[in-house]
Amino acid sequence: MKPMLKWAGYGLAGVAALLLVLAGGAFVVSEAMIRWPVDKPEVRLVAASDSGAVERGRRVAKLNGCHDCHGQTLGGQLFHDEMPVVRAWGPNLSRLIANQTDADLDRAIRHGVAADGRRLWIMPSSAYAHLTDQETSDLLAYLRTFPPTGEVQPRVKVGPVGRIGVLLGKMKSEPDLLRANGPGVKLVDLGSEHVQGRELARTCIECHGQQLEGNPMLKAPGLDMVASYEPEDFERLLHTGIAAGNRKVGLMTMVAPARFGDLTPEQIQALQAYLKARAERRIAQNDVTSGMAQQP
Repeated sequence: MKPMLKWAGYGLAGVAALLLVLAGGAFVVSEAMIRWPVDKPEVRLVAASDSGAVERGRRVAKLNGCHDCHGQTLGGQLFHDEMPVVRAWGPNLSRLIANQTDADLDRAIRHGVAADGRRLWIMPSSAYAHLTDQETSDLLAYLRTFPPTGEVQPRVKVGPVGRIGVLLGKMKSEPDLLRANGPGVKLVDLGSEHVQGRELARTCIECHGQQLEGNPMLKAPGLDMVASYEPEDFERLLHTGIAAGNRKVGLMTMVAPARFGDLTPEQIQALQAYLKARAERRIAQNDVTSGMAQQP
């Protein structure tokens, strides 16, 4: 009996050692994937300097949630804590900005590449790629109005579950997402009457997906459901974060007032009209596809 227990112990020790080696190897490989540099794209953008640039840039920052992650003074903050997946701090932009060129900032915002060539993770460059040169130039003008403040924030920490996601390709860096999605986001064009709504819908991409079809990771639904909203309920959702039926709806309840609280009723109407027209087109296309499939 004792020899059997002895050999069983050796076996368990061997399995434990093997697991440790595999875990260590997985950590090393995932860390290399996280830190692996990427070529810097050529960028020549400069901050706007006309009298209205800062105010226009403030609106871009508000609609796209810059302060949600980086704080009201851009001093940075912990904004996502979901270990063992990831713990993410918004960097202290107020200090980074002072030492970076406009091109450096544009690379980070729209291309997912840090000034030192690191690929960025969590920073939603794959959503901000939709910003035009003018919008980005205005945003830089606004960001540069903030004086340095606060302390340097830690870098993103990826936990063991997150590292498995990196190894399996389920969690991607922003440059990788941009390559997968193609250059910029092109929401469906529904005609001149929906130009304003389509432009506003770009700000929904970060949470609801590249084509607004939903993001399971963030538990964000596809936006076809907006077509079923009464106009007054949709306006209240964007202004207060409270959905129809007086419901709180997770992340949307947290971010909606800060991002969309300044939208006018006319702008909200334009956004809903675009999303409703988009949903109707998708339903019609699905009906045609389904009908063709059923033909003998």
